[in-house]
Amino acid sequence: RIVGGYQIPEFKAILEKALNPKTSFAGMNKRYEAGERSVKFLSDYADILSVADQDGEVYAKIIEELFNKLKKKEWSKKEYWKFFTRQLKSVNDEMFKYMVENKADFVKSNGAEKVDRIIAGLYFQEIYPYASGKKVYDGEELLNIYLDMQKAGITENHHVYPLYEIARYRGEGQFDKMMDVFEHKLDSLPEQTLAALDLTLPEIKELDKKEQERVVTYLKQRAETSGAKKFYLAAINDMVNTDGIKFEESSFEEALKKAKDQGKLLFMDCYTTWCGPCKMMSNQVFKQKFIGDFFNQNLVSLKMDMEKGEGIDLQKKFDVNAFPTMFLLNGDGNIIYKILGGRDPRAFMEAIQRGMKQSTPYYILKSKYETGDRSVELMADYFQTMSDAGELKNVDGEVKSYLATLKAPESYSVSAWALYDNFVNRVSDAEFKFLVNNRKEFAKQVGDSAVDKKIERVVFPVVIDYLKGAVSKESMDQVWKLVNSAQFSPEYSLTLLHKIISMYDKKEYDKMLDFYEKTVTSNQDAKVRLNLDVILHRLVKNASSEHKARAIAYAKKSMENAKPGAQGSYKVLIEALSE
Repeated sequence: RIVGGYQIPEFKAILEKALNPKTSFAGMNKRYEAGERSVKFLSDYADILSVADQDGEVYAKIIEELFNKLKKKEWSKKEYWKFFTRQLKSVNDEMFKYMVENKADFVKSNGAEKVDRIIAGLYFQEIYPYASGKKVYDGEELLNIYLDMQKAGITENHHVYPLYEIARYRGEGQFDKMMDVFEHKLDSLPEQTLAALDLTLPEIKELDKKEQERVVTYLKQRAETSGAKKFYLAAINDMVNTDGIKFEESSFEEALKKAKDQGKLLFMDCYTTWCGPCKMMSNQVFKQKFIGDFFNQNLVSLKMDMEKGEGIDLQKKFDVNAFPTMFLLNGDGNIIYKILGGRDPRAFMEAIQRGMKQSTPYYILKSKYETGDRSVELMADYFQTMSDAGELKNVDGEVKSYLATLKAPESYSVSAWALYDNFVNRVSDAEFKFLVNNRKEFAKQVGDSAVDKKIERVVFPVVIDYLKGAVSKESMDQVWKLVNSAQFSPEYSLTLLHKIISMYDKKEYDKMLDFYEKTVTSNQDAKVRLNLDVILHRLVKNASSEHKARAIAYAKKSMENAKPGAQGSYKVLIEALSE
C-alpha cells in the first residue's frame, strides 16, 4: 500500500520493498507479530507504515519502541530525524529539551536549517495564542519564552520574533507598536498563518478611534492581496458597522449591576472563537439594525468568551456545554430565559421576545417541574422554554405524550392550545386530527381566527408538496376529507384551495382561471389572496401557452392592486410563469 506522491528514486525504493515478501506491508506486519524488534526492523517498519498512511496508534507505538531501544546519543542521527521530530509536541517535552541542550549534535547530522525550523516552530506554537489574543497575557511567561529562544540559538531574523513582539505589544496595550509589526515585519510569515492572525484584530476591544482606523486601513490593504478576501471584508464590517447590538466592555458583575440599576435584563452571549454559528450570530444577526434598536433600548448586553478570562468560570456557573448559548438574566443573576444555537434574525428576535414576555422565568419553571408540577399552565411554558434552551431531546414526542394525558376541559384550554399551536405541525399527527375535529371547542378559548390560521399553516405546505409530486393523490384526498369535516366557511382559504386543487386535478384550467379572476380576486383578506396567487405557476405548469399567458395577465393585474410589501412576491410569480 503506497499513499501519496514521491520522486522517482524514492518511489523505486518503496516499490522494491513492496515487492519483497519480507519488506512488504503484509510481510512487515507478520514479522512484528512474530516478535521481531531490532532497531533496524523497527525503523524500517515505521517507514512502511508511514508510506501506507497507517501512522496512527500502531505507528506511535512502533516509534516509542524504537526510541526505547536507542541510546540518547543516537537520537540526533540523520536516519532517525524524521521519527524524532514526529515525537515532539511542545517545548516542555523531554526530547525537545534534550535536542536544545545537544543542538550541535543534531545540527551536525541534519543541518542547522532543519533543526532551527523545528525548534522555532515549537516556540511559535507557544507564542501564537498570546499573539492572537486567545490566551490571557502573561508578561513573565512570554519573557521566559523569549530568553529560551535566545538560549536555543534561534537567530533574530526568524519570524517567531515578530510574533513575540505582537504578543507582547498586544498584551501591554501598545497597539501602535503592534501595528508597526503587522505592517512591516511579517513578510516571511506563511500566508495562511498571517491571515488567521490578521483576522483576530477586530477582537481587540480596547482600541481607540484612531487605532481602529489604522487596523481597518491595514485590513483593507491585506484584503486586496490575500486569498481570504471575503473573511477580511467581514472583519472590516465587524469593525465599522455601528448598527446592531452595543455590547458592554466590562466584567460580568459590572454588566449585571448596570442591568439591575436600570431595571433591565442582561443579555449574555456565551461564545467561543472557533464556533461557526457564534460567528454567524455576531456577523449576520447581532448587527441587524432592528435588533440593535430593540436591544440597546431594552437590554444590557454582554459577550463572553467561554474559553478566556472570567468566561471560564461563567461556563461552569451556567453549565454552558454548547455554543452559542445565550441568556437573559435578571439583576440577581438568575436565568430568565436560555437560547441554544444560532438562528436567523427573525427567529432570534421571536425567542428573545418570548423570554421577555414569559410570566414564569426559566429558573422557576425548572424548579417547579423538578418538584413534580405538571399543570397544563406550567407545561405550556415549560415545553417552549426548554425547547429554546435545547434541553429536551425529543420535544415534539414529549409534548404529544403530555397532551394524551389531558382530559376535558383542560384539553381545550388556552394553555393546551399553546402546545397545539407551537408543537403540532404535521397533518399525520393524531393531535392535529384532534385539533381539527374539536376546532369549535378551541375557538371558544382563543377565537376562530387563531385556530383557522393554525390549521392553514399545517395544511398549506402539504398542498405545495402535492403540487411538487412529493405527496400522493390518495394522501391528499385524506387531508381534504379531514379539512372538510370541520365545516369551514366558503371564504376560508382552505375551502377555496380545495376547489382550486379539484379543478387542477381535472385539468380544468379555464374554469380554474375563471375562479381566480372572480372568486379569489374578490376575497377580502389580502393574505389569503396572496397565498393562493403565489402557487399559480405550479398549477399551470402543464397547461397550454394560452393558459399561462392568461395566468401572467392575472398576476400582473394582482400586483398592481397589491400592497407594496407583497409586490416582490408577485414579481417572483410572474418570472416563474414566464419561464
